[in-house]
Amino acid sequence: MKKKIKIILKKNLANLGPVGSIVKVSSGHAFNYLIPYDFADLATAGRLKHYEMFLNIKQKKLNEIKGKLQIVTAKLNKIAKISIKKKVGNTNHIFGSVSDKEIISNLLYLTGERLDKKNLYIPTIREIGIYHLDIVLINEMKVRIKLQILPVFI
Repeated sequence: MKKKIKIILKKNLANLGPVGSIVKVSSGHAFNYLIPYDFADLATAGRLKHYEMFLNIKQKKLNEIKGKLQIVTAKLNKIAKISIKKKVGNTNHIFGSVSDKEIISNLLYLTGERLDKKNLYIPTIREIGIYHLDIVLINEMKVRIKLQILPVFI
């Protein structure tokens, strides 16, 4: 039997690598631990070809998603600021808080794109004024928009 064999990882392993990577490990480690516990598959010619096909499909989907997100980023970059009106007290402290639903609905109105609340990074807002709202679509695509909190005059 060979000392080192190629395997395809099915799960993230700290000492071997991420899912889908092809690594060489000792045959004992592969056959006694990785393959029985379903952490890896033996890298045969058919499985390698199948793996390459899935990588191509995954890359095409990622490129398509990045194209859509670039359009959304362009729409968001056109926005200079968002204004939200809140009730305030005598010391310019707002009553309640600025919710992510209010910001998402304003962004939907301005851009026509629906964002998820996990994409928004809202600072703690206690007073009226201008704050910076960070929108992270993916790691490479970040947008910073000014968020203006105005008082509602009763």
